[in-house]
Amino acid sequence: MYVILTVTSWSDQRDSSYRIAPADGGHRHILFNTSHMSEIKTHLTTGAIFKYFDNHLDRREGYSTVKVTNTVASIIAAADTTFESNMITLAIHKNNNPNNATTDHTIPVEALSWADRYNPDQDNHCWVIFYNGAFKRREVLCNISIEQLENIADTGTTSTSDLFVP
Repeated sequence: MYVILTVTSWSDQRDSSYRIAPADGGHRHILFNTSHMSEIKTHLTTGAIFKYFDNHLDRREGYSTVKVTNTVASIIAAADTTFESNMITLAIHKNNNPNNATTDHTIPVEALSWADRYNPDQDNHCWVIFYNGAFKRREVLCNISIEQLENIADTGTTSTSDLFVP
């Protein structure tokens, strides 16, 4: 299942150094695919630390180390929840421009790696990172918030009655 976590650190050998930027105030809310996590442990007294594989299909993919303020129990509870469907449809903006029209793309729920808020319009858009097969990384701007994305995976609808509030 997908879960929105409050990330305080995301580090690896590649490109994740600035996923949590100083301008974020020390944390950022990011939606993760729990099937890409490994070795979830308690960090400090209340948070968690885990290994995260952006692309879990590529055996050459290195892991990131992610630290969050959420508990291990809350992550496991999200991981134990089943997806509404094996597929998810995303309304993707052409050329990643929110002023352009969207086209629906349906992908397997396992292909979605993570999603991040689109800062200029967090309530209506988000960046989604997913993989076509083992090698083709896609980073797209979708016409949906990360809370709505989590709800679609969980319930099949974009109901906003139980949205995560940072």
